[in-house]
Amino acid sequence: MQWAPRGSTLFPMQYQVLARKWRPQNFHEIVGQEHVSRTLLNALENGRIAHAFLFSGPRGSGKTSTARILAKALNCHEGRPGDPCGSCPSCKEIKAGNCIDVLEIDAASNTGVDNVRQLIEQARYQPARDRHKIFIIDEVHMLSNAAFGALLKTLEEPPAHVAFIMATTEYHKIPATILSRCQQYSFKLISYPLILQRLREIAKSEKIEISEVALEQVVFSSGGSMRDAMSALDQVIAFSGNQVADEDVTTLLGLIEPRILSGTVKAIADNDVAAILAQVEALVAAGQDLQLFCRRLLGQFRNLMVLKAGITDTALLGIPETLLPDLREQASLFSKEDLLRLFETLLKTDSSMKYAIQTRFQLEMGLIELAHVAKLSSLEDLISEFSSLSEDGGTVRSERKEDTASTTRSSAQNSVRKSARPVPERREKNRTEAPSEEASGTPSFSQNSTSPASACPPSGELLSKISAAVGRESLESLLQRLNGARLDGDTVILELGTTNDFIRNQIKENLPVITKAATHVLGKRISVSLQESPNIQTENETGSREPADGQAETEILNRVRKEPVVQSFLDVFPGQVKAEKIDS
Repeated sequence: MQWAPRGSTLFPMQYQVLARKWRPQNFHEIVGQEHVSRTLLNALENGRIAHAFLFSGPRGSGKTSTARILAKALNCHEGRPGDPCGSCPSCKEIKAGNCIDVLEIDAASNTGVDNVRQLIEQARYQPARDRHKIFIIDEVHMLSNAAFGALLKTLEEPPAHVAFIMATTEYHKIPATILSRCQQYSFKLISYPLILQRLREIAKSEKIEISEVALEQVVFSSGGSMRDAMSALDQVIAFSGNQVADEDVTTLLGLIEPRILSGTVKAIADNDVAAILAQVEALVAAGQDLQLFCRRLLGQFRNLMVLKAGITDTALLGIPETLLPDLREQASLFSKEDLLRLFETLLKTDSSMKYAIQTRFQLEMGLIELAHVAKLSSLEDLISEFSSLSEDGGTVRSERKEDTASTTRSSAQNSVRKSARPVPERREKNRTEAPSEEASGTPSFSQNSTSPASACPPSGELLSKISAAVGRESLESLLQRLNGARLDGDTVILELGTTNDFIRNQIKENLPVITKAATHVLGKRISVSLQESPNIQTENETGSREPADGQAETEILNRVRKEPVVQSFLDVFPGQVKAEKIDS
């Protein structure tokens, strides 16, 4: 820093910030707005100069700098068209901001109609020295409606020596009558690689020792604004001097470190509640804004979804190139459906944090909820798991599928047990009169009860041995609910009787397993077949037969089951079907 004497006191000479020192001075130095600079350059070279320009776009994208360059190009005395020399009196005065023929007006401070009338009055006079009298109106959207109305006529037909250059960050607030009288140029956010390259040049020229990682963090904090990036770099240099440490950048700019975001995402994927709470504790201890962290995490999940869609452009992701491998690793932990649910849930947490008394507690509960949301399965996965059960004969290849199948079977069996009706005494009596195994040459088993406890010993013994040989508790329970079983030569015939559709489907799907068990029990190769028993008309608990409504109900259900759509649904979701009467 240079010091100059002033009487007996030393005071530092005024420092010029990087954003002003490195402001572009010609169209070729404008970064990231080639579509604007090329159009203006061609117009100047061809002499097709409009009388009114409107520059719109986000802050720090170069609107005011482009307006000054255009003013220099219009009034330069020595340079070629579109290439101001920068050394003539007009260029120097415009750069310093004290040119008498180029007036810069802040519309935020001059919003009234009287200010516009003064401007119109000045426009009547010829320029003092240069070719054009130029009015640069910054933040023009701040003008009142009356001021816009007063400007209309002059803006449409200004004197030949006058040019208006207006800039705004809120294009939608400009009246359509003003828009129709201007040439409109839309500025855009500057891509991160271009800002990073510009900061490298500045750091090298200013002899600042700063790592690539630290520069990337500065660029990330800018949000696509070149001016914000230069201001952040200026602040870091003021804090650290000519040697900038990586941790200084994170601390000074209040950034959320990538490792914290990465650790939080992995903790959510692993359902590690302790790690989630530790991350929040670290943020609170460091004095970080928890709302800002929540929004950074929203951006992280957004980037994961972009990567999941196959897009790896760092400019679109808005991240440094060095973070891309770690981001890919995080994206592999989730499906697209998971990321959509996580983003939606975190968005609700962010909204609730605005009005929460304890934002820390709100954030902690929201992150814990995210950890549970990540464990949910989509409907497509569940359907595929049911289909795999049917194809693999009840076996499941993965532990997750096995848990899902066992849960489904258990709930179905519980519903079967609850819906089972008492066995009529008449059927018990008929069973006791059935011929025994010794009286017939062929072992025959008749088990008309739905419970193995009431079975005849021979039938119960064979069925129990086959069930035990199966080696599956759920399948053993289903086998003992059959209506009967008999041995016909080398074939064991299982009578399905009045069992429900769920039991029938499970028995059919597991025939290979049952056949293997029967072969082992009887000591010879056995085949197993199923036989539909004639429907037995059941009695209710009072001993009376079902009413006619019950028969009609059964016929309706039989017809419904024959429908292709219903059959396909029952193939995926087997279970008991009941008819419900709806009162109109």
